[in-house]
Amino acid sequence: MDAWKLIVVSRVLLHGEVGLVGQGLLVSDEEVAALAPESFLLRAGNASGRILVVCAGRTKRAVGFAFYEFLQQLGFGFLHPLKPVIPEASEQSWQPLDIHETPRWSFRGTHYHTQHPLELTNFLNGYDALGSTKSRESWREAWAAWEDYLEWMLAQKQNYLEWMLLADVRTKEADFETSSERQARLRLIVNAAHDLGLEVGADVPLTLKQQHALNLLPKPTRSPTDNAAQVRQRVQWLLSCGFDHLGTELGSTEFTRGLDARELTHLLNETQEALGPRKLLVKNHCSTKQHAEGFRDPRPGKQDEPLNFNYLNYFADPKIVSMPHTVQAYSLTDPAPTYGNANFSDLREWTGFLLQQGRPVVFYPETAYWVNYDISVPLFLAPTYASDRLEDADTLDAMPAAAPMLGQLNFESGWQWGYWLANSAQALVAWQRPQGLGGAFNRLFRFLPTSTRDALTELLVDFAAAQQQLLIEGRRADGTRTTPAPGAGPGSATGIAYLQGSEGLSDLASLVARYLGEGAPQPDRLHFMELWRETPPASLRLLRLLGEGGSAEAFDGEGLRQSRRAWFQEQLWPLLRETNATFHALAARFVALPAMQSPSHREVVQDLADSAQLLALRCSQVLALYEYAAFCSPGECRSRLAAGRAAVRAAQAVVSARAAHLGLEVLGGDAKRLVLEWSRPIPTAYAYGYLWAAQTLFYWRRDQAIVESEIADPCFGAINDPVELGLSGGGGPWARWAQSVAQNVLSNRLWHAELSSCLGPREEPTMPSLGSDHYEEPVVL
Repeated sequence: MDAWKLIVVSRVLLHGEVGLVGQGLLVSDEEVAALAPESFLLRAGNASGRILVVCAGRTKRAVGFAFYEFLQQLGFGFLHPLKPVIPEASEQSWQPLDIHETPRWSFRGTHYHTQHPLELTNFLNGYDALGSTKSRESWREAWAAWEDYLEWMLAQKQNYLEWMLLADVRTKEADFETSSERQARLRLIVNAAHDLGLEVGADVPLTLKQQHALNLLPKPTRSPTDNAAQVRQRVQWLLSCGFDHLGTELGSTEFTRGLDARELTHLLNETQEALGPRKLLVKNHCSTKQHAEGFRDPRPGKQDEPLNFNYLNYFADPKIVSMPHTVQAYSLTDPAPTYGNANFSDLREWTGFLLQQGRPVVFYPETAYWVNYDISVPLFLAPTYASDRLEDADTLDAMPAAAPMLGQLNFESGWQWGYWLANSAQALVAWQRPQGLGGAFNRLFRFLPTSTRDALTELLVDFAAAQQQLLIEGRRADGTRTTPAPGAGPGSATGIAYLQGSEGLSDLASLVARYLGEGAPQPDRLHFMELWRETPPASLRLLRLLGEGGSAEAFDGEGLRQSRRAWFQEQLWPLLRETNATFHALAARFVALPAMQSPSHREVVQDLADSAQLLALRCSQVLALYEYAAFCSPGECRSRLAAGRAAVRAAQAVVSARAAHLGLEVLGGDAKRLVLEWSRPIPTAYAYGYLWAAQTLFYWRRDQAIVESEIADPCFGAINDPVELGLSGGGGPWARWAQSVAQNVLSNRLWHAELSSCLGPREEPTMPSLGSDHYEEPVVL
């Protein structure tokens, strides 16, 4: 029988006398033996005039959970990994402790999505902050941040952590992909987690081309035998790095299938066999309209329907773990107008079917959607994300199951701008069943003074309710639900569609998806130009021709514009006004929270207050810009443009002030460039840190420029490179040469062709100054 007991007697923590303690005090060996594998006992009391604390469990990890629970009982807080709350020393009276906790689910993990340029992305891939692999010393500068994150994992009672390994073929760094040096660095990273009892995995897709993914099958061939040999070899290399389990993905992109379905099931079986008793976790993505040829849906009543390609692993080894994956700020029961869905009902039904069949299931939601949607704007959606995770946990537990659900793996895309709250909330609900959302927030903020904690909890619950009503459902206070805009998708009836960010490539993708009847990865919305253009731009008429066969109705620009303006006045305008008023009122309530003496307590609340203020200001800007686009002719209503500019200026002041409080110092001297600035796309496919857009308010300024200059080109302000994003490793030299030629032909000193900007940015966009409300010069990027 494995038994661990950590006996803590500390003059620093408890002001007690230091001395040796016998093994049998407070917790007996029999009590430890009776514990479930990850359960723990935490007891504290007087022993011979001294204060004794015992953290007991059957595993090292369980003892770690108990120890960090003890610290939180003392007033420590572990919500933001880089900014733990450390209480000031006090002589408060000591209260005995007797805590016994058992986890809700056995699998409680975090997927740290390193395809996004997050704080630890470079480090976890063996690169330093500048994207170089030459110096191990430079790479190790972020080691302290890694230790902080592992500490957060234990404090949140998580037991599994994974990330994606990246591959870059554009530079000499390609030799680093499977080198002995990368292997050594990965071993160091993994061993640090193992030392704390945490399990570690790598997410390595089979044949994913997008975003620099390292694949299990690096060079697909027509030979199944050769393909299987490549997969086995790659699995062995990954296991030699120390990884305990592997995650994988099926398609060549989120929207395309890649290999033949039968070949993929064969390779999944090969991968699981190579892993032996270790887990293979397969993402079941929520994307739609992809089918696995030769396979039928096994669910009762659907056997005549083709199988969703994302569910293909059902027909492979039954030991393989299925991970139903939802995206963005939607629960399993919400309307979810994203990736071609109206909601996630099919994914919910699929999850229930898997549980009834006794298949191993790990739910795979997320707490931020980085590229455009929320954290990069930034929008303060942490309250509704937290609410979603609580609701989904209860929904899943209520499903009939032949075997218990294993648990949850959270898809994480950053900690800043309050998103640490959502990350911590999802971890909490995977460990225990809190008493509603208020109970969850009350537990997370237990280090705060009672009066502050109670008021903050009430405020965050109100935020979550308002975000659900206005942003997710598009429902006003009187119960009126917004209807979709003429010619647009169901997302156009929700508030989030107008607050979210969007750059040129994503705007084009959303319009292409609308006209071709496919599902874009963000909710559709009524674009600014669709309120003032009588005739759609030539590029969009061509897309409409391809999607609708050139029907006369598709080109009735004036009729469509008039109906959309009427829809705006009757439907969207009331929603945007109520959204603006609601979130300004909620943000203002932070000022009324009880005062706090502790600087670390004030910083926690100020972080949330600043994030809420940005959400309110974004509501103001969007309302002003849509009012101008819908009601004003050029040269009129400049007060609306001035209001938009004022919101951006006020937001920039908040963003600039918060930059000094992000906790980036622990990442090393180049942390600012890594997180906040424009840089080269190595090792990720993005030429900027994940907070560059938030720090510069790029999405706000792009929207302002579109309205002030009546820009109709959907590719205006593109910051993502389709070659870098869409081709394996960022594309080879011929792909880069072809891209450069196309850019020069379509956009040069003599002319600029519409849509040419979607070929990718050549440099960082120039951000305009918004210091004046006079309009001698238009706002341009």
